[in-house]
Amino acid sequence: MPRAVPRPDRPTDRAAVPGRPVPRPRPTHRRTVRASAPVPLGGTATPAAAAVLGAVRRIGAPFRDEVVVETGLSHATVNRQIVALVEAGLVRERPDLVRPGTVGRPRVPVEIDQDRFGVLGMHVGLHRTTLAVGDLRGTVLAAVDVPTPRDEDPGRALHGLSLALRRLGDRHPERSVLQVGLVIGGRLSGERDRLGHPRLGWDTAPLAEIVDRIALSDVVVVPQIEAVAGAESLLSPHVDEGTTLHVYAREAVGAVLTVDGRVHAPSGGPGTISHLPVGGSEPCPCGRTGCLEAAVGDAAVARAAAAAGVVAQPVIEQVVAAAEEGSRRAHDLLVERAHLLGRGVALVRDVLNPDRVVLAGQAFTAYRQGLAHVSESFSRTTALPPMSLQVSSFGPALQAVAACTAALRPIYADPLAVLRKLAARTPTRKAPAR
Repeated sequence: MPRAVPRPDRPTDRAAVPGRPVPRPRPTHRRTVRASAPVPLGGTATPAAAAVLGAVRRIGAPFRDEVVVETGLSHATVNRQIVALVEAGLVRERPDLVRPGTVGRPRVPVEIDQDRFGVLGMHVGLHRTTLAVGDLRGTVLAAVDVPTPRDEDPGRALHGLSLALRRLGDRHPERSVLQVGLVIGGRLSGERDRLGHPRLGWDTAPLAEIVDRIALSDVVVVPQIEAVAGAESLLSPHVDEGTTLHVYAREAVGAVLTVDGRVHAPSGGPGTISHLPVGGSEPCPCGRTGCLEAAVGDAAVARAAAAAGVVAQPVIEQVVAAAEEGSRRAHDLLVERAHLLGRGVALVRDVLNPDRVVLAGQAFTAYRQGLAHVSESFSRTTALPPMSLQVSSFGPALQAVAACTAALRPIYADPLAVLRKLAARTPTRKAPAR
């Protein structure tokens, strides 16, 4: 049965992980994103319409002169772009927010139109796939978890998942879908259109083509860890200057670097930290033991708990619940995982030496008491000066948020081009048989 995913509150600043490490001396600065700045999720230089749309999203309901200050564009350019965005339905004016009694010509603020358009997102995990509907501000409107088909032809598996995604989108008929975000692990081709995922038993398949044909909308394929980092970058109220290491852990683990809020996205896809030697006795599919992903994945912890009689079934949610209810053995298993995670994060940090580290994924966030142990293990392992770890603000809704914000990627990179593409394809599209 599909399982509803909690809808997140509006994004907040990341919290520091509890523990003894102190911030490193290098300060964190906040900066204004200018029109010439790169697209935060990776891509080419920001066009004027994208700069204005991004400023409107970040500020909330700005006046035109505030957008001028935020983007560095001229008043005339900002006015032209706002008119175009209003006509396109991406932005709307809010005359009701003008203060009563204003003398002279009133200034009318604008905001992202959250009601006309939407996006669909699909996050394909090893055991669960999250399907989601979101608006143009990145708010998740609806999300469900469904089992990920395993040992099945990837085309047939993606066909079924795409039908389920489309049915979820059909529950919001008032919205025109602009884009679909497909977030997936495994190894993507250089063009990010084909996937190989041995752990799912999937051989290469034309991902975007399959999902596009069923969901009836353009698809952007984003590797899992890039999507997680991209969600942090897009929805954060600020842009982190310098370098940020994002580490994700749930069933899979991954890491990616952002530079001035922009995801570093190599043409061959992100590297892997799955096989970092952190210890533990869980055998890895690579043939070794002690690999990070094999040791800390949800399935490994749940199997150990079931074998010890802590839970009746090897389900990670049952392990967390048992620990929260006072089971010492469940707590110890989760603490052991936290120590291995902290060790892995420290190894990556020592290689890249980023300005900050952000932790995301349920392996970090599901059992909050484990965060202090992650921090302690990180501090004990790292060879560099002490640093405070930060934790993602998205919690259990991370996969839904990442999938929806992946869909927002091309919209915030070139919004008017996305609208033109939608207008060009809409009259000729025909729905496949359900």
